[in-house]
Amino acid sequence: MRARRGRPEADGRDARDQGATLVEAALVLPILFLLIFGILEIGMLLKSTTAASAGVRGAGRTASVAGNDPMADAEVLRRLEHDASGLPDDEIEYIVIWHATGQNDSPPAGGTCRPGAQSTPNTSSVGRRVTGGATGSCTVYHRPAAPGGAFDMADPSTTDGASQAPGYYFGCDDTTPSAQRTHKVDCNWPGRSRKVTKSPRGGGGTTTPDYFGIYIKAKHETITGILGTTFDVTDRSVSLLEPQGYSSA
Repeated sequence: MRARRGRPEADGRDARDQGATLVEAALVLPILFLLIFGILEIGMLLKSTTAASAGVRGAGRTASVAGNDPMADAEVLRRLEHDASGLPDDEIEYIVIWHATGQNDSPPAGGTCRPGAQSTPNTSSVGRRVTGGATGSCTVYHRPAAPGGAFDMADPSTTDGASQAPGYYFGCDDTTPSAQRTHKVDCNWPGRSRKVTKSPRGGGGTTTPDYFGIYIKAKHETITGILGTTFDVTDRSVSLLEPQGYSSA
């Protein structure tokens, strides 16, 4: 019986097919991994931006209700920490609370209200203090999520990074002794000085509550570096404080 021929040809085709598959894989896999990691990076960036947005909007609503409560900033910071929990602690560079001129306002430019990033939290008031708490006044909270930072200061529990109760750090006003101002962090535009009165309805007056602005800046760090190493994440919210009384002016 004659042996069947053709096996070497089949083996040659298999080898060529395997070689073609390897070449195709070498071309396709890098693109596939790039897409996968790119989607992962974009998803993580969206998570940070969404958390920042939720944080400032929730904080703005809290501020609107808190009005001129001496501990308003502490309440605002607690709300922001809760609503922005999806933002990694080490990404938050600073938070700015400022007396805004209106809904479309942004924190005043410059090194006082929008400073460079610091490596540690501030333990005294930072920002700009305008006489009478006028528009443009701002308070900056550096590294609020770090141990001993503003989030810890605002937390009623003293078992975390801040050793004192919130009243030790917040509640500043013009009558606060200079000795206490060294550890009060809200003295540039304290809650007590915020206006929450409104002219009578239909009275034609000009008295209105203050606009409360809050701004967050974070530095999102990527995992793979495919789209770059860091991205700035910023968001802001401006709210009109709810009127708590009416004036005849």
